Amino acid sequence: MKSGRVLTLAEYIIAKYIRLSIEDTKTDSLSVENQRLLLNRYIAEMDMPDAKVLEFVDNGHSGLNFERPAVQALLELVQMGRANCIVVKDFSRFGRSMTENGYYIERVFPRCRVRFISVSDGFDSTEHDGGTGGLDVAFKFLIHEQYSFDLSRKITSAKHAKALRGEAINKNCAFGFKKVNGRLEIDEPAAETVRLIFKLYQDGHTLSEIAARLLKDECPTPGEYKKRTPDPSCSWSTSHISSRLRDEQYIGTYIAGKTRCVEVGSGKSIAVDESQWIRIPDRHPAIVDKATFEIVRGRIGQRSEPRRQKPRAPRQFCSGEKVLIGSFNDAPSYPRHQPESTEQAIQIASAKRSLYERFVRGEISVDGFKAENVALDAERNRTCG
Repeated sequence: MKSGRVLTLAEYIIAKYIRLSIEDTKTDSLSVENQRLLLNRYIAEMDMPDAKVLEFVDNGHSGLNFERPAVQALLELVQMGRANCIVVKDFSRFGRSMTENGYYIERVFPRCRVRFISVSDGFDSTEHDGGTGGLDVAFKFLIHEQYSFDLSRKITSAKHAKALRGEAINKNCAFGFKKVNGRLEIDEPAAETVRLIFKLYQDGHTLSEIAARLLKDECPTPGEYKKRTPDPSCSWSTSHISSRLRDEQYIGTYIAGKTRCVEVGSGKSIAVDESQWIRIPDRHPAIVDKATFEIVRGRIGQRSEPRRQKPRAPRQFCSGEKVLIGSFNDAPSYPRHQPESTEQAIQIASAKRSLYERFVRGEISVDGFKAENVALDAERNRTCG
């Protein structure tokens, strides 16, 4: 992007950004439609009839991070110099992170010559010379951020309490079950496939032979069954079958807590050790009897030892990107077994910020920015796990 180019009024682009998180649905004033009406009214009062108005909506996304599809598309528009003004209902709609909100409003948008307006907060960046409006606005940032963190903690705590009671049922439950009135019930067509898998393995068939049998009998995979349509890219693999044979949910055991959030608002989760999972026996109807399950689990345990010494990729019996510029503000992904790499993750995040600033100043082309950004992502994955 070259600095110094002046857009004509006919090219003036106003981007209205709307965000609604799952928690916000309880507040009618924050609905997508109400935000849209407010922004449309404000833009009409700006008296710029020749301006082009674009709309970006993130529905069901947390404001604690910027890993949202619409906001990423908006920021990419800013990077390309194709946005002149951004209008939001209030600061919390753009984001609830005090640090990141301030970074964009004080550094990124001024350098990109983008005007930022928060209607309900009475904030217009043209009146603050690239600042965020002093202590009053800073306190608003802090309040929005702390409110969201507190709400996220309460929701996490409530979900954990429900899990301990055996009431936290995911919409995408285990193959062979369906969710009915907050409980797991047997989904008979899929359950028949599960029973067949256990019977074949108990009769001495290998995982590969079972996969071939399921393919021959045209038994739909979990993905195909969920979509209710054949998919040539889906296939039964030995890993799919092995995971079914090890799943205690098929004997009626409720299981929760397999993953946990890395940090409040991050949107990233990590696997929890199996010994720490929440288990409640006989919580829902069983598809397989316990005696059969114990026999099968014993055989899998005996056969799995050699594979630990020499890992093999799952055998497939049949087979059938949208590439986005990664956010320069991506939070580092903290590794499970390499805490010493945290410092490297922070350094890479800093390098991504610097790269973006060079791009904004016109010191690097779009292709150069993408190439260096991909290289930094690869370095982060290599060093941080």
